[in-house]
Amino acid sequence: MRPLHMIVSDLERASMRGELTPTFIDRYASRHGEKVPALYALATKHAIVVNIEDGRNDHLLAEWGSTVNEDAVARAMDRQAVDAYRRMRASRGDDRPSVLRRKPGRFAGYVAKPAPAPAPAAAAHRCPPGCTCDLDKRPSTR
Repeated sequence: MRPLHMIVSDLERASMRGELTPTFIDRYASRHGEKVPALYALATKHAIVVNIEDGRNDHLLAEWGSTVNEDAVARAMDRQAVDAYRRMRASRGDDRPSVLRRKPGRFAGYVAKPAPAPAPAAAAHRCPPGCTCDLDKRPSTR
């Protein structure tokens, strides 16, 4: 293990000479007991360019081409949006914030609120005309 400033200076010197390649980094790591990913990280941190080597990192030379069907992704996202909108509309009467409107499950962050029971209708007593009971008589406020 060498001191960090010496490793950085060795990498910079090799880069200036045009010798800093993946093979150079492999040899340097085995010679000095360093780890290859650490050397690449140091080179990246200090903006030291590692040259492309034939047969080692050809993936950098080839351009990446997308094989994703964009129409299928758009359709799937539309279906998810419609489903989310339906769930939001269904839970609109709920007083909880939208974060808590998820389906209740084992790890739910809330207890599902039971549906409110309908209020019983109050029976109103109406006496027919001519009734003598006192149920329909209220004290006057005069």
